[in-house]
Amino acid sequence: MPDPHPPQVPPDWWRTLFDEVYLATDARTVQDGGLTRREVDGLIQALKLQPREPILDLCGGHGRHALELARRGYRRVTVLDFSFPLLTLGKAQARESRLPVAFLRADAARVPLAHESFQAVLLLANSFGYGAAPEDDVAILRECHRVLHPGGRFFLEVADPDFIRRQLSAQSWHEAGDLVVCRRRWLMAEYLVCRELVLSRSRGLVRDQGYKVRLYDGAGLRHCLAKAGFGAIEVAGLPDLYAQEGDYGALNRRLGATAWK
Repeated sequence: MPDPHPPQVPPDWWRTLFDEVYLATDARTVQDGGLTRREVDGLIQALKLQPREPILDLCGGHGRHALELARRGYRRVTVLDFSFPLLTLGKAQARESRLPVAFLRADAARVPLAHESFQAVLLLANSFGYGAAPEDDVAILRECHRVLHPGGRFFLEVADPDFIRRQLSAQSWHEAGDLVVCRRRWLMAEYLVCRELVLSRSRGLVRDQGYKVRLYDGAGLRHCLAKAGFGAIEVAGLPDLYAQEGDYGALNRRLGATAWK
């Protein structure tokens, strides 16, 4: 990938990236049941989740965390995501396993759910910072605040910008079955920009797409959460939960923020 310049990334890149190809290219993370179980262990502990509480998994994709919660007896979990392919997969898995998880397709900035509907809201796996402007990111946090009961809890997980600036490689590649996934990264003042080239040994070029994520350190997260109305905000580095070492991109190291309404 010789291009020395970052790609021009459309502001709505997230509308098309998360599909069946994404499930293959990121399978080491999003299809790893052991990793998901360890992540859910941390969520339950961080928010003291109770089985009867209504929980919203915002930008939850195919619901890997929600389905794991349901397996553990959490019976009131809702997944909201924009990706039709991911939601379709999640619904099929819930139906096959007879798990009571609801799936809803919508934009996280305009959640079509009533005020004060949930006791806990989750926004995981670096699904934050996609807005065209910082205020767009805050708008999503305001929606999280709106749908929480008074006293409700929120958990936000993002990439650790200190790790990205110090250790993230400018290039990476890995194999995913028939696919070879090559990534070129550019660290900008505010963003991490990536060009992803996905090649199939049998079919040739599968994807050539750019995306970018706004980086938030602890101070930035606290500012955004307070602006959205949250209090009792705590931010800390999260433990490395991967079973094997490797380049997992922005999710190699993560920050977790807890906040209360």
